[in-house]
Amino acid sequence: MTQYTLVNPTTGKRKSFSAGNLTGNLQMNCILFRGDEHLGIITHRDLVLFTRWCAGETLAQAKEPPNHRVTHVLSLVDRWLEDEKSVSSKELEAASRAAWACAGVDGAWAAAWTAAIAAEGDLAGANIAAWSSDASMYASWVTSYEAQAQWLVEHLQSGK
Repeated sequence: MTQYTLVNPTTGKRKSFSAGNLTGNLQMNCILFRGDEHLGIITHRDLVLFTRWCAGETLAQAKEPPNHRVTHVLSLVDRWLEDEKSVSSKELEAASRAAWACAGVDGAWAAAWTAAIAAEGDLAGANIAAWSSDASMYASWVTSYEAQAQWLVEHLQSGK
């Protein structure tokens, strides 16, 4: 079984996980290893991309067409990913709250977490880690934790 290790560069603390437990334990600015292989540093942007991917996977499996609030939130996040200055934190926070308001709708939770993570910026590591974990759990209803870990590894290896 493949082991992943997250290393906090500030404290040096190491935590090891299987693929099935990795994405629920991501921490911003930690270094990720697969065995002895250095995969990269988990950045704020990586966590936004990961939760955006989770939202997309959730919507791809939805029984109904996406709610307009959900698609609006994700379009704002997509714009933010293209240019972080194109969408303000206030816009992302408002969109996140709008997505929470329709929380029973497919994809709403993942969209809300994605926008909230983008809005928080690099300074709110604890919130971002918790929301990323929540998005991972929500997406696990349609895609396995192992598939999530594989996406993350491929993303980090791509250097994008």
